[in-house]
Amino acid sequence: AQWGSLGAALLFTLLTLGFVFRDGYYAFLTTLPVVFTVAMQWMVMDLQDVELSLVTVMIGSILVGVGVDFSIHIANRVRELGGDIDAIRIAASSTGMSLVEAACCTLAGLACALLIPIPAIKPFIFTIMILLVVAAISALLLLPAIYSLMVQLDYGLTGGSTAMTRKIGLNKSRKDGILDAELPGDDAW
Repeated sequence: AQWGSLGAALLFTLLTLGFVFRDGYYAFLTTLPVVFTVAMQWMVMDLQDVELSLVTVMIGSILVGVGVDFSIHIANRVRELGGDIDAIRIAASSTGMSLVEAACCTLAGLACALLIPIPAIKPFIFTIMILLVVAAISALLLLPAIYSLMVQLDYGLTGGSTAMTRKIGLNKSRKDGILDAELPGDDAW
């Protein structure tokens, strides 16, 4: 049941992002930090000696919903700025404070849930709090690193200047930074 709900949450998130971004590749890259955070769930639970129960089985699906929000903030900003290395740097630095504030507010709300007098819920809340921090950090560090790698490997990002120049047949000259028009093949169509 846990794997099914987790897989459904990830698939639905990927499809939704693909629809919103209108690009499955960009949606996939944006979802990778969420997948990393969900993968960290079992390590965090093991380190805290938290067993899988009816309460903790929901952690993965909750993390997908909360974690993707952090990634979307960075992804939208990168797209708005053009998708190049400078856009990634600016997006990470300018959106970073908003992510930290959002994470702190969510952590404060979860901390209030620690006042609930049900002992079985405390490990669940602590695990969610730790993984929420992991989700924010992975959105701030891992997502820009993934985007930067794709741009440096010349795969580009959706809406980015590199992807757009490749699509219309413009290649940047390495020597002087001037764009030269080149037809990608025999036929432009």
